[in-house]
Amino acid sequence: MSGGKPPGGPPGPVGFIAGNLSLPLIAARKVKEEGRFLAVAAIKGEASPELEGLADRYAEIPLGQLAPMADFFAGAGVTDVCMAGGVSRESIIRGYSPDGEAVKLMEGLDSFQTDSILRAAAGWLEARGLRLLSVTDLVPEILVKPGLRGAAAPSPELAEDLAFAFRIARELGRLDVGQTAVACDKIAVALEGADGTDATIRRGASLCSKPVAVAKVLKPSQDTRLDLPVVGPPTIRLLADVKAGGLALDARGLILLDEEECVRLADAAGIVLVAWLDPPPAASPCPGGLPGPGGPSGPDGPSGPGGPSGPAPGGGNGPVHARS
Repeated sequence: MSGGKPPGGPPGPVGFIAGNLSLPLIAARKVKEEGRFLAVAAIKGEASPELEGLADRYAEIPLGQLAPMADFFAGAGVTDVCMAGGVSRESIIRGYSPDGEAVKLMEGLDSFQTDSILRAAAGWLEARGLRLLSVTDLVPEILVKPGLRGAAAPSPELAEDLAFAFRIARELGRLDVGQTAVACDKIAVALEGADGTDATIRRGASLCSKPVAVAKVLKPSQDTRLDLPVVGPPTIRLLADVKAGGLALDARGLILLDEEECVRLADAAGIVLVAWLDPPPAASPCPGGLPGPGGPSGPDGPSGPGGPSGPAPGGGNGPVHARS
């Protein structure tokens, strides 16, 4: 088999390097609906067991075993490969089992930041004849669309905090440190580090006595074939649990899994759920809160996503309220 599209037949075969959560399953089901051959290299201890039933060829491979992974795809006749799903920190710490190729690859790196490691691994795979696809090439509909996604509109103060958190998160991403920021009264109360998104949200919420604003963004230098920020129902449940005020998402390339359920959960908790290509300018008028999708200043209106209708002035800038 080859990676091309046979004349008159279904699209060509595709391979997955599958991590955790539901994204690999969503993408695998879409691939099989299209009648494509699917080979899954499942990261040991991470990928859902359901993938084995969907795959035409399946192997479980420990994290760090580059040569066996390349050999698996070559044996399956696959040249188009997609990375889907995440890898837990527990697997990175306890399940990492590098082969000789991975050891050599890491020895040649000047930086051990996530982007550097993923790009090096991608280059190694490409040098062996594999072409890397983004999961959104296969399932484009999972990308979040600009605009207010739920029913709740922010107060002027929350709108300013959301825009502030968004700008801070983008700066954090530029440094390849993290993708999530939590703000309260236009103060950054938590920034994502090695502890991950969920812990960052909990830390930030614990420092404030009012609902916090959370933002999750695409890193400016992020290679979307290798890693994309993902938000799904578990994140919205966490926001409800800590009584957060709102979540701003990056519409340039963030995956929103099961949007209908995310919106339902956000609406039930009164959480603002909004996606921006760029944060609204600070202190611009926003009568009645942010517009919804397709509104006069929404993504289909004359001013584009976010438009001039950014957050209104009047957001507090006093000290963070300590929670007892």
